[in-house]
Amino acid sequence: MAEAEATQQGGDAPELKFEHQEEMPPDARSARHWTTAVTALAAALMTLDITVVNVAMPEIGADLGASLDSLQWIVNAYTLSFAALLLTAGSVSDLIGRRRIFLAGVAVFTLASAACALAPNAGVLIAARAVQGAGGAMVLGTSLALISGVFEGAPTRARTTAIGLFTAGGAVSAALGPLVGGSIVEWLSWPWLFAVNVPLGLLIIYGTVRKVPEDGGTGGSRQIDYAGAILAVLALFLLNYGLLAGSEDGWSQADVLASLITGALLAVAFVAVQWRLGERAMLDLRLFAIPTFAGALLLSFAARIFSFGMLPFITLWLGGMLHLTPIEIGLVLLAQSVAIIIGAPLSGLLTKVVPVSRVLALGMAAVGTGVLLTVGISPDDDWTALLPMLVLIGVGAGLTLPHLLSLAVNVVPPSRAGTASGAANSFFPLGTATGVAAFGVVLTSKVNDVMSASALGEHAVPDSAAGQLRRLVTAGQFDAVAAAVPGTARGPVLSLARSAYTEALSQIFLIAGIAALVAAAASLVLVRDKDTYETPVTRE
Repeated sequence: MAEAEATQQGGDAPELKFEHQEEMPPDARSARHWTTAVTALAAALMTLDITVVNVAMPEIGADLGASLDSLQWIVNAYTLSFAALLLTAGSVSDLIGRRRIFLAGVAVFTLASAACALAPNAGVLIAARAVQGAGGAMVLGTSLALISGVFEGAPTRARTTAIGLFTAGGAVSAALGPLVGGSIVEWLSWPWLFAVNVPLGLLIIYGTVRKVPEDGGTGGSRQIDYAGAILAVLALFLLNYGLLAGSEDGWSQADVLASLITGALLAVAFVAVQWRLGERAMLDLRLFAIPTFAGALLLSFAARIFSFGMLPFITLWLGGMLHLTPIEIGLVLLAQSVAIIIGAPLSGLLTKVVPVSRVLALGMAAVGTGVLLTVGISPDDDWTALLPMLVLIGVGAGLTLPHLLSLAVNVVPPSRAGTASGAANSFFPLGTATGVAAFGVVLTSKVNDVMSASALGEHAVPDSAAGQLRRLVTAGQFDAVAAAVPGTARGPVLSLARSAYTEALSQIFLIAGIAALVAAAASLVLVRDKDTYETPVTRE
């Protein structure tokens, strides 16, 4: 091995391993390039399916005769399945092989995508979406571990660059999702949203089988923690379900309360089991004693709150109040995508001269500044009012996202890379669900306050109709509000509704902006270069 030979030549020689392309064996170089490419493409594909479906809901509902609840489950089934299985997929891959789980996940995702495209009714589509989410979890729960394994022995910067490309694939895909989805729906039809996954999935499988090296797992004598796996899946599923359903149906619903309480109890049981098992656990809780690992997970959680957590309410404002088409909404959000593309390489340049903790703080500060600049948005504003926020959120995401997952993986031994990857990835959907739930509460509360019974009564709206009007406003259905109010009261009530929604948006932006600045400060405290795991070098 080049590393062993270098070690024998002198004490300073290990610093030279694989630093120069000519010293890297061709097979190793090819394996690293192909592993980075297939995982980045997989990240783009799996993330795209989280975002593109939202813009197709009206067409899917009309074509399949789906109710509102069914449409919500078409979106949520993927997210719930994905979030519930991420941690388990990453941990199991450490034991039986990352490439094996990755390939199985791509195959499951590809077959489920075909089933989605051919779904004859909403029930089949919901079930296929859940299977898609399971495949996505197997893929994203192992991708970082595959990269970490194939880059073992390489300089930390080389592995970080690869992980940055992987992360960029998902980030750009997420930002482009509404535009891609809107274009496919408008020019083709909604089944093509899923049909396009099939050839891409087959391409990923081909590249992985031919070019990504085998790995037999690193578990040794360790066994799969079945109790931890079951508790993790159930706890994550119930907590995510409770957060998503609560934001849509109300927090006093019996199923919401039962899900949140049971999920919390199962989470406590999971922690207790993991603590008792120690190093034999699915998630070694000692990893959280590493400040950088804990910080990476916290920032991963926060990043999704500020992006996907706010996205539904921004989209409703653009489409419901401003009446933009799906493609126009996608074009507006493209400002964020372009900013991400600019911010990502800038992030790599900055880390060469300043610690990564400061780059993360700068990114979060950019997000916070952008969101706070949009506080005070008014009913008379158009889509350009969002541009400063979208650009700064994009720049901030570009600065932070390339490092979050690599930080979680780089501070643990390679044998636990799958566990670290699964844990870090699990915090992304949790952040999404928490953001949607928390901001949903803010939106509902503000709309109810502005559109109180007394305020509506001034415009001769009876109490029996007030509740329905408020629900229409929180759903962004302003045309339905206008249609529901007769005569001369229509204009004043619609004006009140627009004011209620924009005031709620302004409040959401204020909370998110302050939280982003707190996250910026936390990154300076928690993220430390000295936590990076160094592979022990055996000297002969």
